[in-house]
Amino acid sequence: MRNRVFSFLPRLSILLLFLGMVVGEAYAQSQTITGVVKDQTGEPLIGVNVMEKGTTNGSITDVDGKYSLTVNGSKAIVTFSYIGYLSQNITVGNQKMIDVTMKEDTEELEEVVVIGYGTAKKKDLTGAISTVKAENMEKETPRSVQDLLRASASGLSIGISTDAAGTANLQVRGKNTLTAGSSPLLVLDGVIYDGDLSDINPMDIQSVDVLKDASSVAVYGAKAANGVVAITTKKGKTGKPVVSFNANVGFAQPSRIPAALDGPGFIQFRKDYQEGKLTPEEMAKVPGKFTDPRQLGALGVDPLTWYNYDQSTPVTTLPSEQEMLTTWLGRLDFKTIEIENYLNGVETNWDDIVFQTALQQDYTASISNKKEDLSYYWSLGYADREGIRVGDRFKNFRTRLNLESKVTNFLTIGLTSQFATKDKGAQAADVTQRTNNSPYTTNDIDDPDSPYRMYPSGDNNGKNPFFDNMYRDKREIEHTLNANIYAIVKLPFGIEYQMNYTPKYKWYEFMKHESAEHPEWAGKGGYAERRNSKSFNWLLDNIIRWKHQFNGGHNFEVTLLANAEKGQYWDTYVSAQNFSPSDLLGYHNMGAGTVLSFLQDDGKNQDTYRTGDALMGRLYYSYKDKYMVTASVRRDGYSAFGMMNPRATFPAVALGWVFTSEKFMEPASDWLNYGKLRFSWGQNGNRDIGQYEALAWLKSSLSPFIDQNGNIYVTSQVYVDHMGNTALKWERTGSYNIGLDFSLFNDRLRGSMETYMSETNDLLVKRSLPNITGFSDVKANLGALTNRGFELSLNGDVMSRKDFNWSSSVTFSFNRRKIKHLYGDMEDIKDENGNVIGQKEADDYKNKWFIGHDPDQIWDYEGDGVWQLGEEEEAAKYGNKPGDFKYVDQNGDNQINDADLICFKKAAPDVFMGLTSQLSYKNWDFSFALRGSFGNYVYNNVQSNREAYEGANMYDQTGFLKNRLTSARSTDFKNAQYRSSYYVQNASFVRMDNISLGYTFNKLFNDKQSARVYATVQNPFVITKYKGLDPEISGEGIDNNIYPRPRVFMIGLNLNF
Repeated sequence: MRNRVFSFLPRLSILLLFLGMVVGEAYAQSQTITGVVKDQTGEPLIGVNVMEKGTTNGSITDVDGKYSLTVNGSKAIVTFSYIGYLSQNITVGNQKMIDVTMKEDTEELEEVVVIGYGTAKKKDLTGAISTVKAENMEKETPRSVQDLLRASASGLSIGISTDAAGTANLQVRGKNTLTAGSSPLLVLDGVIYDGDLSDINPMDIQSVDVLKDASSVAVYGAKAANGVVAITTKKGKTGKPVVSFNANVGFAQPSRIPAALDGPGFIQFRKDYQEGKLTPEEMAKVPGKFTDPRQLGALGVDPLTWYNYDQSTPVTTLPSEQEMLTTWLGRLDFKTIEIENYLNGVETNWDDIVFQTALQQDYTASISNKKEDLSYYWSLGYADREGIRVGDRFKNFRTRLNLESKVTNFLTIGLTSQFATKDKGAQAADVTQRTNNSPYTTNDIDDPDSPYRMYPSGDNNGKNPFFDNMYRDKREIEHTLNANIYAIVKLPFGIEYQMNYTPKYKWYEFMKHESAEHPEWAGKGGYAERRNSKSFNWLLDNIIRWKHQFNGGHNFEVTLLANAEKGQYWDTYVSAQNFSPSDLLGYHNMGAGTVLSFLQDDGKNQDTYRTGDALMGRLYYSYKDKYMVTASVRRDGYSAFGMMNPRATFPAVALGWVFTSEKFMEPASDWLNYGKLRFSWGQNGNRDIGQYEALAWLKSSLSPFIDQNGNIYVTSQVYVDHMGNTALKWERTGSYNIGLDFSLFNDRLRGSMETYMSETNDLLVKRSLPNITGFSDVKANLGALTNRGFELSLNGDVMSRKDFNWSSSVTFSFNRRKIKHLYGDMEDIKDENGNVIGQKEADDYKNKWFIGHDPDQIWDYEGDGVWQLGEEEEAAKYGNKPGDFKYVDQNGDNQINDADLICFKKAAPDVFMGLTSQLSYKNWDFSFALRGSFGNYVYNNVQSNREAYEGANMYDQTGFLKNRLTSARSTDFKNAQYRSSYYVQNASFVRMDNISLGYTFNKLFNDKQSARVYATVQNPFVITKYKGLDPEISGEGIDNNIYPRPRVFMIGLNLNF
């Protein structure tokens, strides 16, 4: 026994020695690292797990985000992990201090997005939805909701804005209609929003979700054929109350103005005009007649002979230079004041007079907080923006209050509300007059004794752009109140009931007075009008939700809806003229008008009423978050449609498959982090038509008649003014969507791809009627229209370093639209010998709708140069003469008519793309937003109109003057002016929408107080070959825009405390 003990001791000693050496070696290689962990805004993160990989050795960060950890040598790998953020693995190496910036993991956060009548986690989506986080865009200082969304969501296009309000139209995946409304449905905080986007303060927005495919929007039934834009506003957050203040002040300037003629250009313009009125033979008799007499030597023309061209009694002595110049300017048709100003060296730039550098200001203050049983968010906003046209101004006051209280464990009540007041009474200068007034006239608006105060040249070809507004008084105010009062009750068995009551009030007042002191209005004896209208709409939603997870990974969600709505509108309007004894009080004393009018057009003096209701059911099922299906059906009723079709049903179904959850995808898991395939089909309706289109309209009026004795009587008669259609129903759009969601390279690159096809049937159009019916047309359901397209969205973390972060988003999309069929009228197809060889469905030449083509394609006449001298006989066949535009007679019938129209280009772009990027370095941040549109064409109607030559418009781009023979110019040129290929221009563009640079001061007085100062430029530049004011236009490929788009420079301050 004793020997055994002694034999064991050496072994134990050796073992203890070995363990001591190991432990000693371990302590010898260990090292301590410290650092700070922050989020992407620079705020410290509390409770971040800091673990040595492969061990249980770890630590957590304190209230300042600091940590300290002793690890086993330089080869140790430290893992930083935190709920809602991407984990990071960092090899220690020789570092003793490691600071980490954690990035949000949207998948791990299970980001919540808005769906119809509820929300869903992004990973559970089966539809096509794009999300825009407002916090990422606020740094670009958006002036409107539209600014917030530009270049941010694929498939969403936003129109242009040229006024001080900065508003524009939205469109999702192209237009699904020909004549009905095409704007997407707006949803605000989960309920349908019946209001203007300009009433929503962009600084109040938390996020925006764009619902694009049929399955996503089908639950909204007859309101969502054009997509849904769902806006979620801010709420209180847990912690101490947060007070925010944002102020920005800046100025706006016109970005692109086609230059008007300066003095020398105007003289050349008048010279070309006068010479164009003479034939070559006539000009040969009076060489140099319209040339500056100081330049006659270069032409070899005798000045005295030149002076006597139009003297009834020739003179023998050369007059003074001033007399010679006066004669020359008279031949150019200069007016007396223009001659005086030329001789005195006075020249006016009317651009500088009608356009201005406009001051713009926006302010927003808010306070928010969330306690255990109460959450609130309250904001006040005020905007005062001048427009780039002198006199244009927009003022807006907005306030929002969001409240939610948890009354008991089973009852929650809440309120979301906003109130807005808009002052739209500003009167902008008439900028069209800048090209009607010559540079040798002056702005005498402030001289009441000037004979040129009204007409700068002394005739009525051009008016002072401010004159009318001096005698006009206008007031236009709009107040709106939108609210949603809701209650949520938790019932047994996991059932939840929610009631939404959503009222909207709107008050509108318009008053205008045109004084009898205006020389042109004196005959009316003064004119004034007053209009007051109000509307009250309400929507009531009753929603039942049930959600349950069964064993084995089976998840069910059921949503049921029953809703009703009502809209009422009241309007009172009166106009008056011939005031007695005077119109001094204008619209404040309408009773003084002796001629009163109570019009009933444009909704005036009318009370309207509409109702609607709906039933909806939706089922969502998923198995182990891998396989998903959504099915829904909605039954809608609306009072605007015929009594034969008061209701319609809209079904939808969608499937989802997270294929990266399958075992066979495990080999790709090192680079493909997430992948989901989606498929959806559904039907939606469009009810955006007039409230009474299905009904016959009865009207009454006074009509005179003469009896057999010649006596004249006036009697009232009742007649039908509009033909009804009891079969009128919704447009119905059915669509398919296939989508792919993916995340690559440790979630550094995330994105989605969508391809879709939709077909709209029963298009709401006005069908022409024969005269024998007594009506010109009737609203009917005819025709079909298709849309096909593709969308790609990419979001990536380009670079992430200790103090530097760079992320970008790219969107890419295209849409193809085509008319499938129209009215069903058939026409013969004939061969070259006139023999009928078949039939085809007839096109609509009046509206330029052609089967098999995009409705926005430009159909016009093909230009073929200018009729030349010697072609008089041929030109006369078409009612033309030399100098007029020449068009190709496509069918050779010696007529230029609808049969000669051909398709040139389309207004819709081949490709549309957007790029946004955010960079930060320490406390600095920089961002920009850029958009591009390629392959779209525009008919430049502005240029076409100004080149319909009458000698009045004075743009510095009179291109046709260079193309036409000098001897063939004529004053009645515009008689032969057709829309043609001459003015179809490539409007592709790349536009930088926004550039912003800011600096944040953290911990001003404590850890929660910060300030950010920034500078922003909106619309800094656009690259395009288009010759018009702006390549982005409103309308279907026809540019009638005469107002330039502003370029805005702003500086601002954002405070949080």
